[in-house]
Amino acid sequence: MGDAGDTEREQNMGRSRGANTERFHVYIGIAAALWVIAAVAAVIDRDTLMAISWSCMAAFGILVAIGAAHRSRGIGYLSVALVVAGVAISMAVFLSD
Repeated sequence: MGDAGDTEREQNMGRSRGANTERFHVYIGIAAALWVIAAVAAVIDRDTLMAISWSCMAAFGILVAIGAAHRSRGIGYLSVALVVAGVAISMAVFLSD
């Protein structure tokens, strides 16, 4: 029951989860950078609604990438609200065109 192998397995499992979370943060960070570029392109194109939509997505990505959404319940809810608003605006723009 108190075997040394059990402790070693628990430590390895903890490390593997951390590495997967780190990769997730990197991918979301890259996506957030692309969303910021898309928001700037929408501003240059003078498309206000799409600029707001991409900005919401970028803010969501930044909050998740830095880990703020995981540390605070309120910021987690804010990030979910931002992504829902961004997707809703995008869908409304695409359906109206």
